[in-house]
Amino acid sequence: MIDAEWVDLVRNGEDAGWKRIWEEVVEPEAKSMRSAELMKKYTIDPGDLMGWLYEDMIGRGKINLFRGEGSFAGWLKTYVRGYILRADPNKHGEISIEGAYQGEDGESEAMEIPKDDHETIRAEAWRMTHWCFRMLWNEDPVRCYIHLLKTRHSLSSEEIRDFLEVSSAANVDQIFSRSVKFMRSWAAKCY
Repeated sequence: MIDAEWVDLVRNGEDAGWKRIWEEVVEPEAKSMRSAELMKKYTIDPGDLMGWLYEDMIGRGKINLFRGEGSFAGWLKTYVRGYILRADPNKHGEISIEGAYQGEDGESEAMEIPKDDHETIRAEAWRMTHWCFRMLWNEDPVRCYIHLLKTRHSLSSEEIRDFLEVSSAANVDQIFSRSVKFMRSWAAKCY
């Protein structure tokens, strides 16, 4: 089914079009590493995402904004990801003011509203790193060991060469650079 047919099915409220949105857009985004933690944190379930998407596409007529530039699934995923990011109550001014500072003269300083959730970013980076390591391990365990020994244990190429009995230090450096390239390519696929 081409995108134009899919858009028509969705516009007409056909079950086949919305089922495909569920299977190709909502469920994969809800299970993705970048969204699952935020959804759990803000208590959003995939049904909420589907409802918001239906309300925007049909209720507000935003489906008419799709011009066929890029894929329909990718266009819908930007909406779904936006719903997840906008669910953060701190982005809507709903924060506690208990920590507001009262100066000596009774004037209070303006509170600094956090712009980034560093804990979530750090947790996502940690999960992404483990996921990339698992992919690297499945691809080539020796490459994974070299990557780990260089980055985590700060061993030199000569030490790794002797430890893993690799032919040369230059070969260790080459294997390490390939492991970095491999992990970057997997990380790029997720984001």
